Amino acid sequence: MPRLSIKSLHLQKNKKKISCLTAYTSSIAKIIDQYVDIVLIGDSLGTAIYGMKNTQSVTLEMMKMHGKAVYDSSNKAFTIVDMPYGTYATKHKALKNAHELLRYTKCQSVKLETDKKTIEIVKYLVKNNIKVVSHIGVNPQKYKNFDTIRSVGKNIKEQEDLYSLAKKLEEAGSCLMILECIKSDLAKKITNILSIPTIGIGASINCDGQVLVINDLLCTDALLKKPRFIKAYAKLNIIIKNAVKKYCEEVINKKFPLKKNSY
Repeated sequence: MPRLSIKSLHLQKNKKKISCLTAYTSSIAKIIDQYVDIVLIGDSLGTAIYGMKNTQSVTLEMMKMHGKAVYDSSNKAFTIVDMPYGTYATKHKALKNAHELLRYTKCQSVKLETDKKTIEIVKYLVKNNIKVVSHIGVNPQKYKNFDTIRSVGKNIKEQEDLYSLAKKLEEAGSCLMILECIKSDLAKKITNILSIPTIGIGASINCDGQVLVINDLLCTDALLKKPRFIKAYAKLNIIIKNAVKKYCEEVINKKFPLKKNSY
């Protein structure tokens, strides 16, 4: 089966909801690639994998290594790789780093956390044949403390600004748009006005698709304070805990390794 293209995703708008999950490793990529439409190699790997307090310390090299591992281990889903904090401050820097990231990983598109200042950067990347996914609403890269993140689109000015920004980013050539923590009614208006698909995270069922961080979906760390938009579909932390506990008990009680586990 050929890998999904941006054209095929555009054809799903208003017809079939789009599913997207993050992946950072080969093993996870192989599993989710069987089901999702989009795999996002997100800079959320900073908090999910490396234990960082935010995503501002994620580097281009980290994104390159994880991006390549995920792309090489998938063959169906459309692939998006995040451009980390500080790597697209100017249009020339953005183009250089986007080329490097896509050349190394072979991913199909890059994602930028966007505001009014990045519209021209998006336009410049698209002009140079880079597929750009824009990310509006809450931009996690701007936060040092994720606990201070709140939903947006609560007042008239925020709504007008985001609505205008979405239209301008589509005009700039964005191929998809992530809506994060945007109020439901506004997410619906933006989704309806755009011809490109919207992918929501904390932005209601009104978006064309949804994305979650794989670690949140699997609940690998139940100690973390979770935003309300997260739904855990498994309790992997308990499964891992029980497996490790049983292993240690068997080692101590000389029940592992048995003869069949030895050479």
